[in-house]
Amino acid sequence: MEAEEADVEPVAAKTWDRENEPAEGANHEAGPQKATTSCLGSFLPDISCWDIGQEDDSSFSAWEVKVDSDHLPLVKGADEEQVFQFYWLDAYEDQYNQPGVVFLFGKVWIESAKTHVSCCVMVKNIERTLYFLPRETKIDLNTGKETGTPVTMKDVYDEFDEKIAVKYKIMKFKSKIVEKNYAFEIPDIPEKSEYLEVRYSAEMPQLPQDLKGETFSHVFGTNTSSLELFLMNRKIKGPCWLEVKNPQLSNQPVSWCKVEAMALKPDLVNVMMDVSPPPLVVMSFSMKTVQNAKTHQNEIIAVAALVHYRFALDKAPPQPPFQSHFCVVSKPEDCIFPYAFSEDIKKKNVKVEVAATERTLLGFFLAKVHKIDPDVIVGHNIYGFELEVLLQRINVCKVPYWSKIGRLKRSNMPKLGGKSGFGERNATCGRMICDVEISAKELIRCKSYHLSELVQQILKTERVVISMENVRNMYSEPSHLLYLLEHTWKDARFILQIMCELNVLPLALQITNIAGNIMSRTLMGGRAERNEFLLLHAFYENNYIVPDKQIFRRPQQKLGDEDEEIDGDSNKYKKGRKKAAYAGGLVLDPKVGFYDKFILLLDFNSLYPSIIQEFNICFTTVQRVASESQRVTEDEEQEQIPELPDPSLDMGILPREIRKLVERRKQVKQLMKQQDLNPDLVLQYDIRQKALKLTANSMYGCLGFSFSRFYAKPLAALVTYKGREILMHTKEMVQKMNLEVIYGDTDSIMINTNSTNLEEVFKLGNKVKSEVNKLYKLLEIDIDGIFKSLLLLKKKKYAALVVEPTSDGNYSTKQELKGLDIVRRDWCDLAKDTGNFVIGQILSDQSRDTIVENIQKRLIEIGENVLNGSVPVSQFEINKALTKDPQDYPDKKILPHVHVALWINSQGGRKVKAGDTVSYIICQDGSNLSASQRAYAPEQLQKQDNLTIDTQYYLAQQIHPVVARICEPIDGIDAVLIASWLGLDPTQFRVHYCHKDEENDALLGGPAQLTDEEKYRDCERFKCPCPACGIENIYDSVFECSGNDMELSLFRCSNIDCKASPLNFMVQLNNKLILDIRRYIKKYYQGWLICEEPTCRNRTRHLPLQFSRNGPLCQVCMKATLRPEYSDKSLYTQLCFYRYIFDVDYALEKLTTDHEKDKLRKPVITPKVREDYKILKNTADQFLSQSGYTEVNLSKLFADCAVKL
Repeated sequence: MEAEEADVEPVAAKTWDRENEPAEGANHEAGPQKATTSCLGSFLPDISCWDIGQEDDSSFSAWEVKVDSDHLPLVKGADEEQVFQFYWLDAYEDQYNQPGVVFLFGKVWIESAKTHVSCCVMVKNIERTLYFLPRETKIDLNTGKETGTPVTMKDVYDEFDEKIAVKYKIMKFKSKIVEKNYAFEIPDIPEKSEYLEVRYSAEMPQLPQDLKGETFSHVFGTNTSSLELFLMNRKIKGPCWLEVKNPQLSNQPVSWCKVEAMALKPDLVNVMMDVSPPPLVVMSFSMKTVQNAKTHQNEIIAVAALVHYRFALDKAPPQPPFQSHFCVVSKPEDCIFPYAFSEDIKKKNVKVEVAATERTLLGFFLAKVHKIDPDVIVGHNIYGFELEVLLQRINVCKVPYWSKIGRLKRSNMPKLGGKSGFGERNATCGRMICDVEISAKELIRCKSYHLSELVQQILKTERVVISMENVRNMYSEPSHLLYLLEHTWKDARFILQIMCELNVLPLALQITNIAGNIMSRTLMGGRAERNEFLLLHAFYENNYIVPDKQIFRRPQQKLGDEDEEIDGDSNKYKKGRKKAAYAGGLVLDPKVGFYDKFILLLDFNSLYPSIIQEFNICFTTVQRVASESQRVTEDEEQEQIPELPDPSLDMGILPREIRKLVERRKQVKQLMKQQDLNPDLVLQYDIRQKALKLTANSMYGCLGFSFSRFYAKPLAALVTYKGREILMHTKEMVQKMNLEVIYGDTDSIMINTNSTNLEEVFKLGNKVKSEVNKLYKLLEIDIDGIFKSLLLLKKKKYAALVVEPTSDGNYSTKQELKGLDIVRRDWCDLAKDTGNFVIGQILSDQSRDTIVENIQKRLIEIGENVLNGSVPVSQFEINKALTKDPQDYPDKKILPHVHVALWINSQGGRKVKAGDTVSYIICQDGSNLSASQRAYAPEQLQKQDNLTIDTQYYLAQQIHPVVARICEPIDGIDAVLIASWLGLDPTQFRVHYCHKDEENDALLGGPAQLTDEEKYRDCERFKCPCPACGIENIYDSVFECSGNDMELSLFRCSNIDCKASPLNFMVQLNNKLILDIRRYIKKYYQGWLICEEPTCRNRTRHLPLQFSRNGPLCQVCMKATLRPEYSDKSLYTQLCFYRYIFDVDYALEKLTTDHEKDKLRKPVITPKVREDYKILKNTADQFLSQSGYTEVNLSKLFADCAVKL
């Protein structure tokens, strides 16, 4: 792939990049006004990426294959009869217009042409299948009371025949008595019972899901789709070879496929033995749009596509990944093609189709799709934007045969723009859509999933970005327009390369074959459906009635979708917005601090899947009806934990399926260890083991996901309960071995070895591993890592140097970050880089003083660089993901990423939606709006001269919180110091600092251990101007200076030239003290609350209705607690400070030597001076006496608890 990259990389692309962006930027903005014709000339060499040399016409033989429509390409089957064999890829059903019919799309071998072509098989007459559970005795439906008459199966049949069938106009049906199992969540359903199975045509009405009768209590299967019934009954698990017995020709074409066949009933379709999949036709495409100034609609002006006609699913991606291409260009309504554009195309010898109008362009594109007949269409953001725009423009321009975009012939276009891409999926049925943005989200972790970011992360190259407003300018010169087309072509190539690098298609095929769902749905993401189909197949095969599909009206936030973590030592639920449906993993309280000895990390392998197997936890084995002793109220914040199943029971279906996946993965990994394996086979094995791992690890999720058909909260709660129990037991066992556990989270524990010998640490780890693994049959704990040093900040937040042994017996180290701000995408790169530097310093072997000094120097430098504008703009970009579509947010204005997303969508060219990442920069725009309302897209900052970067915001709310949290356990660095180093006002960071001190003071004996200087260090000093000279005197104690020069603070003015003594102005001093005290009391009663989250800092006087356990919840960030800006503790401490600075007697007692006491007591502290000080002290005491802060009235406190005799 690298060689192909080098051949087609245009020479001048780098020149264009440098002219438009700083070298640090990853995304480059291209603009034609800054390019030259000569530059573009070198950009488009005569033999360029346009010219795919030596195209093999035999590769495209499928184009020209002529199929006899009167005969099907039949082959001999296993029993020597003629059958239709094909490899199915996709399936589609229309439950409303064609009930009971499933369309299968795939590939069939044409012997005469020696190639595979597309085919469509229509499976008809798939009947509805219902199961009626008889009652024990009949009931009166009007009263709901039992009549006492026993029910026979004949009674059930008669009620259906005479009442149900007549009411719902079911004219013909078949029925029989069957025995079925049930193991799910509807109460009072027997584990095994006889049911009346009723089958009738899907063309007849569907029965209500909640239907009940006099003789039957439940009906199952009323809303089961024909596609599900077909796949389950025929045991079809993902794409595979199928054979159709007695195939029929279609009466009239229903699809755009080369071959069509029909199976008159589903029983005629059978799965063939394992045969390798045929090669597919894969088409990658990219398009350019402009926004119409009048209609504000996106119009398509260029499309480029790359095609490979024999893309193998069981081998390494082909090189190059494409064999042919096409490109078509049109023009916006308000533009014309540049002069001599056609001649330039001929000179450059490039293949470009010029379309006069958008309608012509779209017609050409549909014709090409129909001719190439791709099995897979690959794109980026294809479901979120491109496919919707493409179909909308086809509809607006009234382009005929719109359905050629898919393989099923249709006249009415489905509704587009839905959140799930349902309309787009229906429109393209028969062709699988691979959106590399969706695939990348599942397979890799990126800051964002924009194409530029994926190109940089996966392909290790840079992509030029052409902004929407520059597209029109490209029509000014032929070379510019050719550059635009080249850019479109390159995007299509990037998309195809990303798909190949991630092995998206082979991996999706393996996952689909394991789960048994539909591959096009696998490519759309969504693990819940895969798990659902895997369990559906398992329970169908074991003769179980499965849960019916429920139709949910999803609320904005569903309680219980995620489990909730438990604090390890206090057994309290973790702070969160809402109470979870059941408790999740155990998180042990961390022993916060910095560790410079080896830390051992032990981890249970696949804890939850292993627990399910170890304890045989399954729908079929666990009794979910809790006994009365287990029932608790919700206020106790517990859930009903069912008992573990009897060890003598046979293995349940869920653990059996997980074990199959685990064993198959072990077998595949063993195969990978064979010598002299074909590289293609190694890749195939690796993809298979990844697919098995992904599936096994997600199986537990279906139990706790409330929208799953297999949702079983008691089972999920039991699994997490055992997980908590196992982790706590492991911690206790390790402690009994005289080892210190410093942290634990769900399935892992950290042990402080207090050792610097790596060999000893490994021995210790193996000893602990051996002791723990003795207790279990399938659960295994293993050494997951060794940290040379560790900075443990809080739960789920730490930084460490991971030890990696080398071949020479030594070891190297690699930095690992977990949960810190700098690994999250919603912090700017400048904050992340600063945080990384600080962590690197802390984890280094330098002395503590050197570390503090280096951090100080770096922060001072960063503060200066930010203020003088020497930091690249890209460093200020913040990325945040949308959890729903921008227009669906109720509070659009105060959420910066939503505000910017709405602006992006209004500009056209691309559409951001739920799941997408939005980049923005906080700017100064001359308004007084909050920072969250001053967010702008990077392109807005470039265009609008009135916008400048809000440096104060980035220093105070991006860099400062990141550094402060990292340095929290480090002595010698605090939030106030960090603020001063960054050039910020330290006073605004004292509120959070003081609150932290208050929490520490709450410890027993905390305040009593503080010196007066420490106790009053954050109090505001008493300031009073000298009435004689006007100089402001500052007072913070009774005495000033020390030793022989010690004197009373009120003895003289701080101005050396002033001869006046403040003691002569006692009335003014006393009045100033009263005013200051009243000012602080007023400040307290104003009741300002401030968010304790440093990045939010929301300030309000409104007390919200929503509370967390720690206090009122901030309504802006919705994740932190509001704290009083000026607390009762702060007011009380300030008043005590005023008393302290005028308390002569207390000050004399604090003097350390008799010499100091005698020197001050006799000649200096006269009765008059003592009286003056007492006046000021009494003023402070008077206000303190009115404060109820220090009073604890036990009679009031326990008044409600009094026992009346």
